[in-house]
Amino acid sequence: MNNKPTLILLPNRDELNTVLSNDIGKYLNAVLSKHKAASLAVSGGSTPAEMLTLLGKQTLDWPKIQTLLVDDRWLGESHHDSNQAMLNKTLFSGLAANSRYLPLKNEAADVNDGQYACEEQLTELTWPLSVVHLGMGNDGHTASWFHDAPEYPMLKAAHEQHCTAVHPGAAPYSRISLTPAAVLNSERIVIQVFGKAKRDVLERALAKDADFPISMVLHQQRVPVDIYWAP
Repeated sequence: MNNKPTLILLPNRDELNTVLSNDIGKYLNAVLSKHKAASLAVSGGSTPAEMLTLLGKQTLDWPKIQTLLVDDRWLGESHHDSNQAMLNKTLFSGLAANSRYLPLKNEAADVNDGQYACEEQLTELTWPLSVVHLGMGNDGHTASWFHDAPEYPMLKAAHEQHCTAVHPGAAPYSRISLTPAAVLNSERIVIQVFGKAKRDVLERALAKDADFPISMVLHQQRVPVDIYWAP
């Protein structure tokens, strides 16, 4: 099986947001036409905000769609750097508020303790995930897979685990993240990338011997990957 990533080039960010939100909606509808439920894991940060707002307005059978984040910082929901706070303002500001949402962040004070309850909840989900939406940092990280995190070697080798606590060196906040095994236990992955700098990193990450965190997604042969890029 040769699942080489497909690169979809868009002329500007507004068009990318429209095209990607429509494509995700089509994927979810296709799954719902064959099954009783679908699932969607999305990334946080500033890049996907407008796309998620558009997606959240689509007329889908949201009560049958399980939504969750790919990763989140271990912060309260009201904190401005919380990915869940971003979702509340974007995806969940529309019809998607009726989806079945599973937060990765829970009431545990420490992410090391909280990961156990999160893992238990994730185990109860129906797998594989229908669609996973990823972004990418300028350092080639995706989700909260950071080279400088002490958990990184374990994260790469975790074949059964759905989530893990992550303590990055350079990035702020402790985090909870889906593992590569969980992300790749999916039917389709879409990657949203803006700007020339990230396009350059993406090209390097696609190289045969590249060891960027996102290379784990780009080099696998299990799940179709579509990369949406705009300047």
